[in-house]
This record gives sequence, structure tokens and C-alpha cells, in this order.
Amino acid sequence: MAWEPTYLLSPVLLLLLASGSWTQNPVLLRVLEGKTILVTCWYDSLYHSSEKIWCKEIDYICYPLVSKGAEKLRFSILQSSQFNFFTVIMSKLKMSDSGIYHCGIVANNTSVYLRNIHLVVSKGELPLPCGSQPSWVARLQS
Repeated sequence: MAWEPTYLLSPVLLLLLASGSWTQNPVLLRVLEGKTILVTCWYDSLYHSSEKIWCKEIDYICYPLVSKGAEKLRFSILQSSQFNFFTVIMSKLKMSDSGIYHCGIVANNTSVYLRNIHLVVSKGELPLPCGSQPSWVARLQS
């Protein structure tokens, strides 16, 4: 009898494989100081009731900044009640907010990272590609 490889993997490991979170390079997001960003994070419906988190990586450790239900003044998470995603909102960005961020879920006391973002907050103006319009809100979706 031949075993299918997926029968041997836990649901959390399958989610990691599906998201590619351990090999995924961070998506670069550049924004001006004072602006707001929205980052959309998709997850498997199995984790609809799991805790949603947004953390900042410092020295290879991810420190939670906000989780669903525990919003801070400049950071919040909005969860879709009908679809399998949540949106992280960071407002009034500062240069010190620059860094690597991860959105994810906590399942069985384990953090599973869904997206990796390299946020660069700058003073002044960012160069825009030809034909682009400046925006008050930077939005990153998959």
C-alpha cells in the first residue's frame, strides 16, 4: 500500500508548505513617514477562529505588536467574517517602524507566518514609476 505524502504531514505543516513561509523572501514595501499601510493576509479556513498576529522581527525573534482583539493606537487587525483573510493596518508610520514584519496565526501554541514584509519608512518623497499617482494609503495584497 502506497501512502500519499500529505497523510504524514500535520495541518500546520501543510499550511506552512502552502504559504512557503520559511523560504519566502520578504516583500519590499516603501512608504513615507506619516502614511498608513494595509497588509492583507490569507489563511486556510481551518484557522478561522485562531488568533491573528502581526509581529516585528528583531534579531531573528518575532515580537508581537498586535493581535486580533488587542489593538494598539497605531496598529490594528481587521478580520473578514465571510472570507479567510485579515488586514493589518499600521498608521502614522515613523522611520523607526522600518524592518521585517510577519503576519500570521497562532495554532496549538505555535506561530505560523503567512506573509513576510520588509517595510522601509522614509522621509521626503519616494520616486514614483512613470504614470503613477501618489497615494495616501499603501496597500499590499497577494
